[in-house]
Amino acid sequence: MHDAPPTPPLADAPDELLDGGHLWLREHLTGSPFRFQLRSTGVLAFGDADREFGPDDVPLPYAHAVRHVREQFDREAFRASVENVEPVTFVGVAVDGSGVAYDWSRTPSFLGTEVYDADHGSFLPPDSVASIYDGLGLTPVNALEKEVRAVDFDPEGYAFPDSNWRDSPVAGVLLADKTGHRAVLRNHTVTGGEDAVETTATNPDELVAALATDRWLDGVVARLGVTDDELGFDLLFERAVEALAREHVRAFRDGSVDTDESGVRSAMADRVESYLVARRE
Repeated sequence: MHDAPPTPPLADAPDELLDGGHLWLREHLTGSPFRFQLRSTGVLAFGDADREFGPDDVPLPYAHAVRHVREQFDREAFRASVENVEPVTFVGVAVDGSGVAYDWSRTPSFLGTEVYDADHGSFLPPDSVASIYDGLGLTPVNALEKEVRAVDFDPEGYAFPDSNWRDSPVAGVLLADKTGHRAVLRNHTVTGGEDAVETTATNPDELVAALATDRWLDGVVARLGVTDDELGFDLLFERAVEALAREHVRAFRDGSVDTDESGVRSAMADRVESYLVARRE
C-alpha cells in the first residue's frame, strides 16, 4: 500500500493553491486516517496513516470501517476501470468519535477524501475522486462548494457552514485544486472534546456497563434495520462491539481504560445476551 502525502494546514500549503485556478471546498471530518488498496490477488489491504494492518491484526477501533469497505466496495467495477489495481490507494476517514461525535445513524463508517495514483505520484482531481467513490459503492466526502475562484477565497472571513453529518458547523474545510494542491482550514470554534462522554470506568466490564445501556443498544438495533426475528445474538454482538469502539474510540486510545479486546468482547457478550433476553420477554 502506498503512503499518500499528508494534507497540510492552510498556513503551510503551497502558495499556488490560492494564487489561481479553482477550488473544491469539502467537509473536513475529525475521524481517524484510513486507507485501503485492492491487491492483484483480490484481497483488500487496510491501514491507517502510519502502518498497514495485518490480515488478522485490524485494531478494534477500525473494525467498523474495514467491514463497511469490504461490504460496499465494488471490486469488479474497479478492476474493469484500471489496467493495474495496485498503484491506486484509496484515502479517507474512518468516521468515529476521536474528535467530535457525528450522527451515527446517518454517517457512513468510511468517507473517501482522496484517490492516490502512485504511478503519477499525485492525488486525482476532486471531481474525479467524487465520481470514483460513487461508482465503486462508497461515499465520498461531501462538497460544500465547487469551482470557487481561488483568488476570491478569503480564509479569514470564511463562514463555516453546517456539517452534513451532525447538527453543528463543520470542523473544517478541505481545499483542493485540480493540480494536486491540498490544504485543510480548521474551524477552531469546534473543539475536539465537546462531545466526549465522561466515564469513571477503568476496565472492560465497567466500560460496557456504563456505555452499553438499553437505550444505546436500541440505537444499534435501529441502525441494523432488521426485524426482531432477524435479530440474532451474533449480529448484534459484533455490531455492538464495533459501535462501542467507534463512538468511544478515545477510551480505546488514551490509556484511561483497560480496553483489552478479549475483555471488551467478553463483557459485551454478557451485556447483549441479557439485553436480548429482556427485549424478548
